[in-house]
Amino acid sequence: MRPKNFRNTKSAAALLIAAVALPAIALTSCTEDIDDSNLYTFTGEMMTDHFRNEPETFSSYYTLISRVRTSSKSESTIAQLLEARGHYTCFAPTNEAIAFFIDSLYDTGELTTKDLNQIPDSIAETIVFNSIIDNQSSQAYASTDFSVGALSLTNMKDRYVSISFGNDSTGATIIYVNSNSEVIDKDIEVENGYIHTINKVLSPSTATVADLIQSTENLRYFGYLLGVTGWDANLTLYRDEDYELDERKDEEPKRSKANGGHWKGIFPEHRYFGYTVFAETDSVFQEKLGGFANEKEFLDKLMAFVKENAFYYDNTSYGTDYTNPDNAINQFVAYHLLPERLIWSRMVVFSNEKGYSNESPNDGSGYSVNVWDYYETMGYHRRSLKITGIRNGKRLNRHSIMNLSTYKEKEADIPGININPTNGGFDNNAMNGYYYTIDDILLWTDQVPKRVLNERMRYDVCALLPELMTNNCRRTGDSNHRGWYFLQDYFQAKNGGSGCIPYISNETDFCYLTNTQNAHSGGWLNYQADEFNISGSYDFTLKLPPVPYTGTYEIRYGMNNNNVRGMAQIYLGTNPNNLPAVGIPIDLRTGYSDNSKSIGWVKDSDLGNDDAIEENEKTLRNNEYLKGPKYFYPSPTASGRDFPLCLRRIIFRGQLEEGKTYFIRFKSVLKSANTEFFFDYLEFVPKTVYNGEEPEDKW
Repeated sequence: MRPKNFRNTKSAAALLIAAVALPAIALTSCTEDIDDSNLYTFTGEMMTDHFRNEPETFSSYYTLISRVRTSSKSESTIAQLLEARGHYTCFAPTNEAIAFFIDSLYDTGELTTKDLNQIPDSIAETIVFNSIIDNQSSQAYASTDFSVGALSLTNMKDRYVSISFGNDSTGATIIYVNSNSEVIDKDIEVENGYIHTINKVLSPSTATVADLIQSTENLRYFGYLLGVTGWDANLTLYRDEDYELDERKDEEPKRSKANGGHWKGIFPEHRYFGYTVFAETDSVFQEKLGGFANEKEFLDKLMAFVKENAFYYDNTSYGTDYTNPDNAINQFVAYHLLPERLIWSRMVVFSNEKGYSNESPNDGSGYSVNVWDYYETMGYHRRSLKITGIRNGKRLNRHSIMNLSTYKEKEADIPGININPTNGGFDNNAMNGYYYTIDDILLWTDQVPKRVLNERMRYDVCALLPELMTNNCRRTGDSNHRGWYFLQDYFQAKNGGSGCIPYISNETDFCYLTNTQNAHSGGWLNYQADEFNISGSYDFTLKLPPVPYTGTYEIRYGMNNNNVRGMAQIYLGTNPNNLPAVGIPIDLRTGYSDNSKSIGWVKDSDLGNDDAIEENEKTLRNNEYLKGPKYFYPSPTASGRDFPLCLRRIIFRGQLEEGKTYFIRFKSVLKSANTEFFFDYLEFVPKTVYNGEEPEDKW
């Protein structure tokens, strides 16, 4: 854990006392002990006080938190941590829950004593660390904040906590944590957070995602596929242990102090690897394949189904060597796998799209328009998967026909496959990822490249970087660190990384920024209200996502220009070590002040009519620019299209081939190391869209 600072309490009385108390002292949970003499004085009950004051329910838990240290480098205990100011969510097990957990380990021989003061530190830490979430500067989670799926912040064991719901015999709602721990007393409010009493200890699975699937009762056949193809052995990475020992990550990033601390941030504490698996249940396979009695019949029927319905290369093998990456079954499984850990609430990002409301739930039910992201699946054959967030759900490879006035969905000619947030009473939260059950057989059919992905594909840069997703950096940050910084090799292929940034110079500083408070505040001219802000004498290369089919495409770079940006030369090709330059350098200051006139940008409302607007579009395209998308709104009343600083630059137009891997390089052409490179999103637009029978929409 990183050092944590004391934060605001919730009670006015506590604030009044804090105002006349000694200055705040930082609580350093990793390398320093807590100085009890300098703790603030509160009038209300703190979390530790509550556990101490309720021995009939929490005496065992109090014993454990009084024993467990915040880290191996500290003498401070969790009890001391939870009697300090902060915002904590605690899923506290009862005495009976802890006794049951200890008894079960004793009965299997994993423990030789039931004395809580004598059990190994690792067991005590498992109970305590899995039960506590530090919400940092955000308010702790009340039950009204719960929705189906994982909470957005990890616990002190760096594991996500999943929420699901059920009903008792009277119809009353039951809250379940990690599938099988029932909340029996919710929303116990104390000065530094919320306590939710649970009837079973939270002990997330330590299995890999493949092992978890293979041991899940209703996923027998998908688990069999993972084994017979050998993909189970490729879903085992957990953490980069070399990064754990890298002391550079414990330093403050040099740019963190820039602009009076405006870019304050930290390096990720860990470099985890992760996976997401979309898995058909046994019942789905039985229904869609017409029934089968054993594994051989299942494989024969699945192979026939894939051969008839999938859209694969001519050299696809339909033999029995299922480990061959060209084998149809191997390709089938690979298309179910993502090389990143996606929690339910961040498969797609609701942020600042048209109709966005901060008060709406993260399932999309309160939002105005669909949202979506594209992800590259695993496997030798590079393919993309589209995840769409719709009202009350998420779907794979949905194709929607939109109302071009409101951009609400008129109909879905390809409805896509429903993703279930949970698997009933089965745990879907593995040590190194998640699996999600789906309601139909997922295939790369001809409709995926020809229809679903034959559209303007707008890729948020975050979706191109698996490590960013897996390590819970996307859409996270608070007042203590607005940004995440990354060591130069964080996104490289070392120790099993994705290698999406195969080259980055030592002079390149990567900073990820997100607006987590209010997507419209401050007028962020960003897709999904986040960005990479790259500084120094930058020079880096990014692996591009695959195109769905061979054809002519435009690649567009999303811009958010200002007077502190710089200029960059772009290179593009298939050899990351020798990429040819494309076009002239892009000026990231274009559009600032009067420079917008040089490219022909005029606000739509000033043009007056549709004909004039279309003529202005042609002028901009002749200069290789487009206005920003109408889809996202930097303010409640103005879209990206309304700002001269928000542009799209056409950086490439030409043929791209299916199956080939392309790379793009951005290199500063200015001598100053203080200029910034803004990186938000890329668009891949087939000619059927930008030069089709119907004009491309403005969204």
